[in-house]
This record gives sequence, structure tokens and C-alpha cells, in this order.
Amino acid sequence: MNDVIRLALDLDGVLTEHPRILAHAANETFGLTLPLHAFVDSAGCNVPLEIRRWVYGPDGPARRLRPAPKGRRFVEAARAALGAENVLILTARPQEARATTEEWLREHGFPACAIRFADDKVAVAHALGVSHAVEDSVRHATAYAAAGIRCLLLTTDPKPEGESPLIERVPDLAAAWERLLGAPDEEEEVESGPIRYRIVISDVIDPAARARLAREAELIDVDGQDVAALTAALRDADALIVRSETQVTREVLAAGPSLRVVARAGTGVDNIDVQGATEAGILVLNAPGANAVSAGEHTIALLLALTRQIPDANAAVHAGRWERKRFKPFDLQGKTIGIVGLGRVGSVVAQRLRAFETRLIGYDPYIARERFQQLGVEPVPYERLLAEADVVTFHVPATSETINMLDADAIARMKPGAIVLNCARGEVVDQEALAEALRTGRVAAAGVDVFPDEPAYTSPLFGLPNVILTPHIGGSSREALAAVGEMISTTTLAALRGEAVPNAVNLPPASLQGPELQRLTRVASAAGRLLSVLRSARPERLEVIVQGAVPLDVTERVTAAALAEALRRWTDRRVTPVNARLVARDLGLDVHIVTGNADPALVPEFAFEVDGDDPHRVTVRWDRNEAGIMEIDRFSLERPLAGDLLITRHWDRPGVVGRVGTILGRYNVNIAGMQVGRHERGGQAIMVLNVDDIIPEAALAEIVTIPGIESAYVVSLPSAVPESGDANGWGAARAAR
Repeated sequence: MNDVIRLALDLDGVLTEHPRILAHAANETFGLTLPLHAFVDSAGCNVPLEIRRWVYGPDGPARRLRPAPKGRRFVEAARAALGAENVLILTARPQEARATTEEWLREHGFPACAIRFADDKVAVAHALGVSHAVEDSVRHATAYAAAGIRCLLLTTDPKPEGESPLIERVPDLAAAWERLLGAPDEEEEVESGPIRYRIVISDVIDPAARARLAREAELIDVDGQDVAALTAALRDADALIVRSETQVTREVLAAGPSLRVVARAGTGVDNIDVQGATEAGILVLNAPGANAVSAGEHTIALLLALTRQIPDANAAVHAGRWERKRFKPFDLQGKTIGIVGLGRVGSVVAQRLRAFETRLIGYDPYIARERFQQLGVEPVPYERLLAEADVVTFHVPATSETINMLDADAIARMKPGAIVLNCARGEVVDQEALAEALRTGRVAAAGVDVFPDEPAYTSPLFGLPNVILTPHIGGSSREALAAVGEMISTTTLAALRGEAVPNAVNLPPASLQGPELQRLTRVASAAGRLLSVLRSARPERLEVIVQGAVPLDVTERVTAAALAEALRRWTDRRVTPVNARLVARDLGLDVHIVTGNADPALVPEFAFEVDGDDPHRVTVRWDRNEAGIMEIDRFSLERPLAGDLLITRHWDRPGVVGRVGTILGRYNVNIAGMQVGRHERGGQAIMVLNVDDIIPEAALAEIVTIPGIESAYVVSLPSAVPESGDANGWGAARAAR
């Protein structure tokens, strides 16, 4: 078999984790709306070359990618089975990325391997005699198969009808190995199956998103407008996914005692009581920007339908009336368009309208002037926009600043005969005032896609001949629903697994990518757990001392993770990182962050300290990749704390450590490892024992009677990387003095 298999391995998404973090980084840095799968096949998704060069360059986000599970093992095994000369990496990254790519592979322990860079992978594969490939891009897999090269496609999507038999769909590298060489890699097999979550879906979402969710969760469909049915379905649900028609009130949130995530399959969250969710510790997600193109193009469609009088003309012709002289359409060229809100949707509208040779003016106090310049929009005050614009279009959320932003007074200041478009939120425009202006001719026409109460069965706009109404379908194109579904399904599952996600509404935006932040916050949670064991009574003050250059949002997330875990022992209230600060405030616990030396050369540290009659301090060190608890009560440790532990505070005297070991031996408790620390001989000391067995209460009671022992604690702490099935679980903790 070694003589007939020459294997080409893709890099991004095959040997790395899913490259969605690259799309997030590019979108945030350049204001783009790339789909999450853009860097599975960046050339096929038409990602500009300059963006690709930045992503894969020396300062790009590709350096932060984590290896795929079993990726290194797969390459090692393939080289051993097929011969090193028969295994190569064939990637569509730009050639300029060679140095950073090779460095990444070395840093993550991959064996030396030939690397080729080409978007036309088939041509290179033919030249090198490749017979088999492993890919995660359907485009590249199809090209391989058309050229007669067998391709193992990493995907859990079902095989479509008509797909080449040379493409074999496999869920992961372990399955790819089995198909390739006919035997599973038993050394790496996972014994337990995936966690099954319960996710309630109250509105229609994209079929591919449903399929993705169904692979890890039980899905419960319910009519979101039937409150009784919705609350009943939430009794044991982990997550709720809604669109705009479901009202997620405090009553609805209270019906889900296990609810951890509410995800809005869209941008606006005005139908969700975000404050109520935050107080309950429930994470709220949305899909910002995923439907921006759809909503922007719908705005243009309404505008063209109004200016060309298409609905009336269409109806007349269908009725057999040829009334060509009655219709008076007009051109957009030379008209002044006023855009209120230049976020994602407003930007799409501006970009499309430039092609019509219009004059664009805009109002958005939260957008930098540079962004106006990039879009070709003149920034003006709101009053001037109303006075000068032939068309006023709104693209803002519903907030205290924007509700009834266009009311009777504002309409009176508009240019007579202007057109009003609202594809934002129904509350932004006073519909009674707009209807009156349409009847009198003060406003010539309007296009409205949103209503204050949806579904809308009554409205003062109904029946008016100079208004086009649509049922909130601006963000509902096929492409938008797919993009929204991809973002919401992947991040909902990630959040349920305990991972950090980029689209949280009620947590600070994360400057770290998900896996990196999860490792850090997981250790911070362990530090909070340990602190609450050391100090069983709730303190009045918790201080977090930060050393090194750490972004503020990372400090906030680390603090929230540690605080939430500590509060779970200090109160019987439900606490998560989402509501930890609120709960602490309610309980009178003062949480104070102290920033120390911010020298970028320092290894960052987070010290969690409680003072008073029983002071304690737990310190986490973070090398910007891995993190660990490296200090307890100012005693330094040689290795990070993890696992089942016995921690003692004692005086450094001969025989103390030995007597502890004797007692544990008598109770059949095996010691797996030991660390000791002291400041001086004969002074205060600490001992940390990793144990393989449960320490009985009787053994702990005996240990604290040993002369020189001041206190002893038993605690179970996780590693920085979660075990299968352990997203939020913790072992028992006990203390004795």
C-alpha cells in the first residue's frame, strides 16, 4: 500500500482548528462581512489577496490558530505508514506565508514535511503524483475528484446526490485514517460520546444550521408566540434560539432554570430582555452583520420600487390597464440621500447607492469621520440631514436615543415631498405621524419593513396608496439566513461547551480568540474555586491584582470567571460570569481591580486576594498561551495546580509531611505527586498533594490533629483544557482547620 498512496494534506481546517477565528479577525479589522467559513477556502470565497496576506502574515491571526485534535498524530502516523517522502502539505495560502506557516508547524510539534502553496491544487498534485488528499473544502475536493484523485472530505454534512464517488465524507481525522489505511487509530480513540444539549427553537432557522445543532443537541420546536408552550418547553432547556417574533421576557427567562444561552438569529435584540437575562446569568448572543447585505439590498429594492412606481404599474398592467402616462417615475441620479446610522447595514446602503451617482449625507455620532470618508458620505447634523435629503433612510437600533427619532416635529423639518425608508426597527419612526404625513403629501412616499409590534395585524400605514409595506423580510434572503444560521448555531454550541464566543451581547467583546480565552478563564475559574475553599466565609472585598500588559476585556473576563466560581460557594444564588458582578454588588461584596506593572515584557499574572481576619491569595500566571495556578498564599509552586488535591498550611517541622503520608496510606489513598513550599526553614509552609483516591472525612480530621498542621483543604480543580463532557462541572471541596 505504501507504493500506491501519495498523500496531500490541506492545512487550514484539517491540521488546524476550524479557521473561523480568521474570518472574525478580518471582519473586525477591515469592517468586512466574511462568512465564518471564508478561510476554509479563502480564494474560492473571493477573499481579497491583500486580506489573505495580512491574515497569514507575521502579525496576522493565523499564528493564533490551534492544531486540530489528532492533527500532529495524523501526520506522524502517515509518515510512518507511507514514508516521509509520500506525505506533503498542500495549502492555498499565499506563497508569502511560507515562513509563518513553517514556524507555526514547528511551534506545534509537527514533523518536518514538504509544503506546497497553490490555489490550483490539482495541477501541483498531478505534478507530484498525489493519489489521495484530505480536505475540508468542497471546491477543492470536487476538483481533486474530477482529476481522478481520491479525496477524504472532513465534514459532518450528508453526501449530496450526484457527488463523485471519489469523494468520501468523514467526520474527523480518526475516520480519515481508518478509510485511508483500513484500521482505526486505537491509541487516540475517544471513549465517551458527545454531550447532548436541549435547544428550544421558536422560529424558522436555516436548515443547515438545524442540522449542525442536531448533531450535538436535541431540538425542540415551539411556536414562540404561544407563551404557555414556550415556557413549558424551556423547563429543562440549555438554550433558546429566536428570531424577531418571539418576545423573550423575564417571565420566559424565569421558565428556564437551566437556560444558559438565548441566541437571536439576527442583529437586533430589542425583543429580548437583555438586562433580565444578565441578572439571571444567561448569555445573550446575536449575529451582527450576518444579514447586513440582505437588509441593505432590501432597502435599495424598496427605494427603487417607490421611485419607479413599480407596485402600481404592475397592478395596472395585470388588471388590463395600459396607463403609461399616469406614472411619473424619477431617477436617483443627483438626488440627496440621507442615511441615519452608518453601521453594517447603513454602510451596505451607502456602497450600493454610490453606483446611482447620488449625493450621500449621513448622521451617526458613533462612527469615526474616517469611516464616512471611506464610504463617500458627508457627515452632517441630524437637523441638516432632514432639511436637505430627498430620501431619508434609517439603519439604527431601537434605543432611548432613537425611539420615535422621526416623529411629527422631525417630519415638519423635513424637505417637503421627501421619501422615508425604515428597514431598521419599528419604534424608530412614529407610524401615526408618518401616516398623517403620507395622507397630506408632506411625505411623498415611504417604504417600511418593520413595525413596533410584530407580527403586525393593524397599522395606521395599512391601506395608504403611497407606502410599500413588507413583513420584516429585509434580513431574510437565502444567503442571509444561511450566514445567520451558521454564526448562531456554531456559537450557541460553543457557548454551551463553555467556550468564549465573539458575538456575546452581555459580555465585553473578546480580544482573545475563543480557545485561548477559554483556557485562561477556565484556570481563573479554578482559582476562584480554590479561593472560596481557602476562605469559606464570604469576604467583604475581593481584589484582583493584574501584572503585565493585559487587555481590559481579558481582565474583565478573567475576573468574572473567578468571581462566578467563588460566589457559587459564597451564595446559593445562580451565578455565571454573565451576572457575577451584579450578584457581588447585591451581596455587598466589593470587587476591585488593581493594575500593576503593565510592562509587556512581564509574564502576565492575575492575583485573586481576600483580606480581613482570614486573608488568602491565589495567583494565576499566563504566558499568553497556557495558564496555571502557580502560587497560593504567596507560596510559589513548581507546577500548575490541577486534579484532586490535598493542600495543607503547616509549620516547617520534621515529620509533618511523613505523618500526612502515613494517614493517607492507612486510608488507602494513593499519592500521585507532591509540591512543598516555604519562605524560610522552620517557618510557615505549604504542601500540595495530588491524590488518586477520595480522601475520607475521617482522614482529613486526623490530618488536622497533627502537631504543626494549621489547616487542610481537599479540592478538585480542572486542567486548563476541559475533559470531554466537562464544560462547567466541578468536583467536591472540603476544608478542615
